[in-house]
Amino acid sequence: MSTTYDAVAAALHDHNSGRGGVADPPRTLTELLAVHADAAIAVSGAGRTAWNGQVVEAGDGILGLANWDGTLHLDRECILEPLRELYARTGDQQSPEALLRYREALLTVLHEQSHFLGPAGATQEAARLAFRQPGSRALEEGVAEVWAHRRLDAYLTELGIDQVAPGIERVTAEPSYQAFVPAVELLTADLDQRAGLPPGSTLDQLNRETAEGQWPMVSDLVYRSSQLPSVVPAPQEHEVRLNLEHTLRAGFAALADSEPLPRADAATRSRSIAHRVLFRLDAEITSTYDRFAPPSEHRHRITTPPSEHCDRPTTPFTQAFAGLAPPGSRKPTAGPTAAAPCASPAARSPRGTGRGG
Repeated sequence: MSTTYDAVAAALHDHNSGRGGVADPPRTLTELLAVHADAAIAVSGAGRTAWNGQVVEAGDGILGLANWDGTLHLDRECILEPLRELYARTGDQQSPEALLRYREALLTVLHEQSHFLGPAGATQEAARLAFRQPGSRALEEGVAEVWAHRRLDAYLTELGIDQVAPGIERVTAEPSYQAFVPAVELLTADLDQRAGLPPGSTLDQLNRETAEGQWPMVSDLVYRSSQLPSVVPAPQEHEVRLNLEHTLRAGFAALADSEPLPRADAATRSRSIAHRVLFRLDAEITSTYDRFAPPSEHRHRITTPPSEHCDRPTTPFTQAFAGLAPPGSRKPTAGPTAAAPCASPAARSPRGTGRGG
């Protein structure tokens, strides 16, 4: 009786049983699984990962899943098999289509590891409770996707993938989660500008937080970068911060309604909601300032004109985000073409609908 060797199953078994060994850079799928989380920590600067070291095959229709118990679920056809092939063809000149499959697979791995990242002392249980609050899923999923795209090349370099698959840095993968991504890009760019931070700083900080700390971090940044600390009495500060956070959460909670829409429609609505949220945030800051500031100081306050966030057709932010590609459909159950179905944005990480444990 003959048996067929299953290289992917063998790699998972060796990794999960601790038989795989570690190499730097990794030279096999098993070795990649052993070091991929450490590479994510190195690139992100996060304090820890909640990954428990286990990798299993994902269920039907799921490309990747960061389970609350710490287990990483990855699709065989679209993630594990392309990564096995990547190492089997080390150094070969490959087609753009093959390189895109590898890049999409590694993007999913980094996206899921982003969900596991957090500061020292963070717990999955606290993150799980916070994740259920309004606006949390939209922010965390959007941050994971935007950050994974922006830091993917650094991640590939950290893992030595650019040497294994020459040219992989020259192919481009489109962002998923168009209901969330444009809004997160606008929010984080706005926060960088408010606080006078280098572009991308807020995104990096949010990626190092779990759902427990993300929205409080945003509201803290908004509060400290405004004039409110100069007029709000200490006993009222906590209430003011919560009000700012509520304004932001309420807007981002509405983004989920766009998920069933076609990619372009979801992206357009995401940008529109983000502009409205930022306008409401400025209005909240202004009304709070007026509430606490002495009347003589009202005329000295700094306000943001409504057009700043509601109608910016020619700003760099609007121009940069106008061409973002919109989400596609879930991976089909069968089919000969691997690249397009496996790149399915809707299936990458159903953290809000399929994240179990």
